[in-house]
Amino acid sequence: MLGLALAVPLGAQPAAPAAKPGDGVTTMAKFEVTGVPIEQQILPTSRPFNSVFGTDDNIIDVPRNVTIISRQQLSDIAISDVLDFSKLTSSAFTTTNFGAPSNASIRGQSADVFLNGVRSRITSNGNGLPIDFNSVESVNIVKGPATAVQGTSMYVGGFIDLVSKRPYFDSAKGSISYTLGSYNTNKWTLDYGAPISKTAAYRFSYSGEETQGYYIDGHKRTHSLYGALTLRPSKDWEFFLNGQAFVANYTENWGVNRPTQDLVDNGNYITGININNGATATPSDPQNSRFVLGGGNTIARGPVVKINRHTRLLRPGNQSYGEEFNLQGILTGKPSADLTIKNTTFWSHTERNTLSTYYYTEIIDPSWFAENRTEFIFNLKGGSLNTGLDLRYQRVKAYDDYFFEPANVWDITKDRSYINVYNSVNFAPNAGFPVPGWPGRFAQPGLFNGDTNDSKGTTIGPFAQGSWKLSEAFSLIGGLRYDHITAKVREPLLPPYPTAKISVWIPNLNGSVTYKMSPTSTAYFTYNYSENTSGAVGNGGGITGWNGAGTALDKENFTQPSTLYEIGTKYSLMNSKVFLNFAIYDQKRTAKSTSSTVIQQFRYKGFEAEMNYQPNKHLYATVSYSYIDAESSAPFQYGLFGNVTELFGNAATVPIGTVTQVSGLPKHLFNGLVSYTFSNGFGLTANTVVTGEMNNNAAGTIVIPTQFTIDAGVSYTYKKWHLHATITNVTDEKNWSPPNAVYGNGSILALPGTQAQFTVKYSF
Repeated sequence: MLGLALAVPLGAQPAAPAAKPGDGVTTMAKFEVTGVPIEQQILPTSRPFNSVFGTDDNIIDVPRNVTIISRQQLSDIAISDVLDFSKLTSSAFTTTNFGAPSNASIRGQSADVFLNGVRSRITSNGNGLPIDFNSVESVNIVKGPATAVQGTSMYVGGFIDLVSKRPYFDSAKGSISYTLGSYNTNKWTLDYGAPISKTAAYRFSYSGEETQGYYIDGHKRTHSLYGALTLRPSKDWEFFLNGQAFVANYTENWGVNRPTQDLVDNGNYITGININNGATATPSDPQNSRFVLGGGNTIARGPVVKINRHTRLLRPGNQSYGEEFNLQGILTGKPSADLTIKNTTFWSHTERNTLSTYYYTEIIDPSWFAENRTEFIFNLKGGSLNTGLDLRYQRVKAYDDYFFEPANVWDITKDRSYINVYNSVNFAPNAGFPVPGWPGRFAQPGLFNGDTNDSKGTTIGPFAQGSWKLSEAFSLIGGLRYDHITAKVREPLLPPYPTAKISVWIPNLNGSVTYKMSPTSTAYFTYNYSENTSGAVGNGGGITGWNGAGTALDKENFTQPSTLYEIGTKYSLMNSKVFLNFAIYDQKRTAKSTSSTVIQQFRYKGFEAEMNYQPNKHLYATVSYSYIDAESSAPFQYGLFGNVTELFGNAATVPIGTVTQVSGLPKHLFNGLVSYTFSNGFGLTANTVVTGEMNNNAAGTIVIPTQFTIDAGVSYTYKKWHLHATITNVTDEKNWSPPNAVYGNGSILALPGTQAQFTVKYSF
């Protein structure tokens, strides 16, 4: 298809014969418009880019592997959550994370989420509210840690920067759409914007969803409202204000428990319930839930049966609920030709509540933070400098419990209404402590599980990021940030409610050398060193990290190092119709789990290649490939209780600290997307994703084979109407997806089969 695309004629057609004298009509030469409107551009070189260093840069000269996902791509293949990013960029495979990943994974690690260049949410493990795309115009995906401008966090594999919809200054315009699809999918949107005057404009957008979904007892009900206002009091000053309210009621998705290789290869599930308390003959109910233990369950193995792929470990009625409110103001001004001042203020508030009676409970009540970053951007002779100060405050109250979590004891082929540890006589003595203000809910103290916390944190981060042109070909780029973090943590459940304080300095520095091979191609070498808070982040993104005695915060939890080396090249070819980038990287980092005092060692080595092609307004194509060789010292893993090892023979654990291949991550990832729109308004889109083998568990005894999916779409545009039909997983592949590394012996997700959806959109 790419070869055919390259052969598409470009430019003007041959001139028509001249009109004869006396015809009274002048016949002009036929002229074909091949320019691509900015809203349809998919080439990264088509617009300024500032997600890496905070300055408007030519992406060719940015010494990082970066992918820009346009609004056109988001719409054409119906991007709806972070799992879909693997369709459009390299090294972006995300594990299921209980079916509710709030953060994408990049280069095998949970990634940060930014909004217009500022970190926009805090989580402990990438789990939480789904990303709301109602406010999003495009997405910038950056591989590797955040730079000195943004500051470090526990996520050092990369970040996604959501670029907000902007108000319209040219004219009033809007659109309304409705989507229906398989398994009672229902979505609707309203988007409108208009100028108020020559110096002011606004925009608002609303979206909602009422969907049952592929899985039994599932639902997703959301409402999102976004508003934006831009003020331009003079040609040198602009104020952009945007706000978002998002409410979601949804079901998380543990997937299928009791994973085995036979389940992966043949869809066979091992049945059987616990026989604790001698209940072989007279179980208390179909799950014998009365005698379930938190650990040490003995299961009487039943027959092996074909699993219903719509089934997962979930009791009917279990659900999650969350609310997220964001407000952001960006003031940009140019007091002189060589100085730009930019001030960004961001405030976010999140409340979240999950109860899964198999058993996991989580309450975020609430998590909120505010950040203000001031940047002074100087255009210098032969270079530039972005320097300033970042101030941040966060406050979190969060409770959770997973100590009584016997996920493999439940037989999901039997009556799932009895998947309920509250029925067990063994639960009450191990129920933890009542959660204040939440009758009937329990949690474990943060001193035990490292997640429950009542915490406050303040960050003061001075930074400087600059570039210097050493010659016509060579440039040097460097940045330094030194965050001073002050944290106070209170144990909210365990009397006498001890408190602890800590004050630490966290460095983040980067350096790059770029070589301009030609005006449209660059080679670069990048080094990045940072320390991160991976051992000090509790539930809701709060601060934890008690020492072994539980009397103080451990500085080591706040200062886990990460080192990145990256070499890459970028090319803009065929008069900016083709963009290519290639990168090789080697990253080492350490991390501490909230569930263990052991420090894990990680090493990621990889290669990435990406191509974007758009010769005209009719055709575009993207292709990417990545290879990742990732090793780690094996993490804490979900336990195999009682006789489970005997039953699920190929499930296994390895001693903590053993070096193994990182589970839940394919070594090879390939994706391709091609879209063609005819002059008569019809359009065709096809997309494929191929993942190589990946281990489901740390021991590598459950292996998901090479898999692929193919999606296809057809569209038609007539005047102000746009119709779009999409079919995902056209060939109905029986694919699987892994959980995060901790739960590889207790979870695997059966991915949806063929689904269809149809969207009708009217623009006005």
